[in-house]
Amino acid sequence: MNLTPATKLRAREAPWSDELVARFEASPLKDYQVMNLLALHITEERAGRYLGIIESNPEQSFLQFNLNWARPTTELGIKARPGPNGLGMREINIGSYGYVPDRWPYENDTPLGSHPTPGAYAPGSYSVYDKSEVWAEDVDLMYEEAIRERWAPATDIDWKALEAQPDDIERAVCQVCTIFAQHGLTESKLLAQWEEKIAYGFHDMKNFVATQIFDSGRKVEVLRKRALSNGGGLGQAGLGTLYRAWFGALKFTELAVAIDVVYKSYEVVLFEKLAEILPLAVDRDIFARLAVDSHRHLEYGKRHLKYYVQHHPNAREYLNHFFNRAEAALANELECSTQESEPIAVLLGGGVENIQQGKAKLREIREAQLRAYVAILDEAGVDRLASINRGLFIQAGAPA
Repeated sequence: MNLTPATKLRAREAPWSDELVARFEASPLKDYQVMNLLALHITEERAGRYLGIIESNPEQSFLQFNLNWARPTTELGIKARPGPNGLGMREINIGSYGYVPDRWPYENDTPLGSHPTPGAYAPGSYSVYDKSEVWAEDVDLMYEEAIRERWAPATDIDWKALEAQPDDIERAVCQVCTIFAQHGLTESKLLAQWEEKIAYGFHDMKNFVATQIFDSGRKVEVLRKRALSNGGGLGQAGLGTLYRAWFGALKFTELAVAIDVVYKSYEVVLFEKLAEILPLAVDRDIFARLAVDSHRHLEYGKRHLKYYVQHHPNAREYLNHFFNRAEAALANELECSTQESEPIAVLLGGGVENIQQGKAKLREIREAQLRAYVAILDEAGVDRLASINRGLFIQAGAPA
């Protein structure tokens, strides 16, 4: 077998001796196998050892090694440098490996920056290929933040510091824990369901959503543990009409709007308030941690909403429907789920005998939640003040 001029040129640049090249030409190896071997940049001594094995065992399986993976069509020579927080996503998103196209071209598990193997391309279960449907600016940094801020309910919460408190307060705390554990379980289930539909090329975003799924599972864990750790116990399940918009989402953006914009803007405000007013330090710590997690999810929702508005051709029209459904579901839950509103009012009032004062304070929270929601929309460039569901205004005690 005579090596091609191109392969001989590569061999001289290696540098391999003419004697070694002649031995390769006399071997049973093919030209492409030698070219692939050269692509690995091994020394003449190592190449000679490899060739010696071939020469002494010409019938062995070594001849089946084509080494095609040694010559990918990707950008080589990449050397990512660690940043201030280590080797994060931002540090490896360089060159062609950091370019995310507006539409992902592959239907299989081809990772961003790589190319599919010829002859081995089989489509996967993906159905979301448009970047505008999922993307958010700096989502890689948000993923790294989520990883750095992770915590474990079993060890990071000082469970031994729990103290006895009046039964009505304890039962109200446990009922709130029950409701939001239920929300967290539904949140994690639906986000996980969408993960497999989003193309592999948007791996930064998929990784971030994976952290939100984990955060939701952690919320379920810590709230169940809290309900079962101080004599209260789990309470009644919530109404669940909130989930109509979640289960009914036909696009990922619709789910992100329903959970990470509409719902999370309300959840963050409530959790921050509970972290401020609950009597026990353990409870305040739990809800303060949950508020930080929820705020990160809300930040993704806001950034994705902004990206969607700027890049999707039908964003304004579609969002009108997305928000209408999500707001209606939330308003119905807030109005009709006494399993949520009454225990919160007990906690805000400081006891069941002060539930009327607690309801007045709850209305103040609903107003703060509505204002926070409108502010998020304004920041993303979505003006819905005149279109927001009237039930949210009623809950806030404002004219619809």
